[in-house]
Amino acid sequence: MMEKKELVKVIEKAKKNDQDAFKILYDEFVKNVYFTAWDHFHNEHTAKDIVQDVFIRVHKKLDTLESPEAFGTWIKRITINMCYDYDKKKKHMIDLGEDITVDDFEDLNQKTAKEILDNKEIVDTVYESIQSLTTPLRTVGLLRYYDELSVSEIAYVLQIPVGTVNSRLNSLRSKLKVKLERQGISVNSLQGFALSPLLLHTVYMSVAESVNVPTAQIAKAVGAGSVATIGTKFALGTGTKIAIASVVSVAGIVGITLFNQDTPSPSIAPPPIEKEVVQVESAKIQDIVYPTAWTNKTITLQVQTTNDVYDKILVNGNESLEIAANGSYVVSLEYQGKQIDERVIEIQNFDMHSPVIENYTIQGTNYVIRLFDEQSMVNFSSLRYYEDGIQKPKDIQIDTVNQSIILDCDYGVTAVLYVADHTGNELKITLHDKVE
Repeated sequence: MMEKKELVKVIEKAKKNDQDAFKILYDEFVKNVYFTAWDHFHNEHTAKDIVQDVFIRVHKKLDTLESPEAFGTWIKRITINMCYDYDKKKKHMIDLGEDITVDDFEDLNQKTAKEILDNKEIVDTVYESIQSLTTPLRTVGLLRYYDELSVSEIAYVLQIPVGTVNSRLNSLRSKLKVKLERQGISVNSLQGFALSPLLLHTVYMSVAESVNVPTAQIAKAVGAGSVATIGTKFALGTGTKIAIASVVSVAGIVGITLFNQDTPSPSIAPPPIEKEVVQVESAKIQDIVYPTAWTNKTITLQVQTTNDVYDKILVNGNESLEIAANGSYVVSLEYQGKQIDERVIEIQNFDMHSPVIENYTIQGTNYVIRLFDEQSMVNFSSLRYYEDGIQKPKDIQIDTVNQSIILDCDYGVTAVLYVADHTGNELKITLHDKVE
């Protein structure tokens, strides 16, 4: 995998129509794009079509990528959306063939964890069981266990809340566990078996390595005359060749075209891709304003734009601008059914939990209570002391270094102590010869 600094340099060159730089990008990401499409459809021709469409879109939209270091998640998002577009065009049925059961394996009860990971039949069965799940579950599984994206990165790619990603991952694991148990594969039947991230990553990598990615060439078409091929082949695997042609006209480079080379190359260049005619300059996101202080209440994003030429403001694909949880959020503008701009923000100032008692000691009537709050921290100035329901002044020592409070409470007296964090989440502590 290319280092981020090197990737940024290559992208900057590709933005300037450097053909060699685009070749490097293709070579670096074609296998990931192809396997993502193949995993979605299990159809070689459809996967090749999607590779072609994805890299056309990348070439056209590369200038809109503000953070080159995020190219990997950006092209992954384009690929997933392209798969969804193809889903809308045709219905697709996945034939998993005959079911493989535990009877097909030899002496499985004696397999160690390593042997299980090396057992192709088990790996294939786990993968086929994943493929029988719904598309949303299969998609988050691919992004998490093949691409090894974080939950927030998956939320960005799919434009869904972080909570939804976690929910789908949990659902994937629970449904997959049931499907495998029905085939006799479980921790009880196989020594060393565990439905772990390592197993799922091994499954995806094993299948990906067995998939042939089409070989490709780069070709340039100058004017309307002929196609001149640059001799270096690139990409992985064998099969149908794909050529990337940078179409040059009198006015300059106007697009990028990929074409199948199973048949002889055309004698003239393909027709240039027409540029979109933009009548009005569409809006861009200028700034996103929201409270940054600790809070336990819903906040509303204030999105400032360069103008009013947009139809909708969306947050992770939804029209509500209200946020109620920490995580990554994709704020986008939509105009005439198309996304015209987006920005990703990271919100980490929600604290929904009160302080907790880490430990305590009682010596006679003396109480030492150690507190803990991992987010907005304990606000010792919020301390309130009650006896028999009546608030009373109390000599309470505070040890900020150890996050502790020290006080005396007489035998037989029931006292209540309240302490909050800086967000206002309050903890109630009852003292009656013990701490509750």
